[in-house]
Amino acid sequence: MNVVTSRARAASLAVAVAALTLLAAPALAGVDAPSNAKPKSNLEVILRPVAGGPDNGFGLVKFRQPKDAYTIINLDVWVRDLAPNHSYYLQRATDSDVNDDCTGTNWLTLGQGLVPKGIATDERGTGRAELFRELPAVLLGMEFDIQFRVLDAVTSAVVLESACYQFTVSQ
Repeated sequence: MNVVTSRARAASLAVAVAALTLLAAPALAGVDAPSNAKPKSNLEVILRPVAGGPDNGFGLVKFRQPKDAYTIINLDVWVRDLAPNHSYYLQRATDSDVNDDCTGTNWLTLGQGLVPKGIATDERGTGRAELFRELPAVLLGMEFDIQFRVLDAVTSAVVLESACYQFTVSQ
């Protein structure tokens, strides 16, 4: 291999590493949601361990509002590194003062519509659940701060929680 080819490859590698570093920096810093973003109708919510919770616990909520005639929010939930063969619940709290400071205390256990549904983990501590919630049509266009948490179904202890996100009710 000649010197020119070797230097070109080294330069390309350096540029690639720099680009990946810039792209990964927010995630590595623990940044979950941009603080000045306009509220969205679809979210990717990251759930992280609370103090005293599982060290490596993690979760993701895909919050989706289909473009249709209904005001249904689909919540695809995935958790990992929690207690094996155990059950958990997903809760949310909202407030209408959209300022990146989730102050809502109106925690609601989510499930299949109005019926709470647990998230069951397997022998590795991984679990999934497809949940949904229908909102009243009168809320269309309203913006909210929203925060999520995962509770142990037996002890009611909070094990995972999200940062504060913002959303707009849409169809």
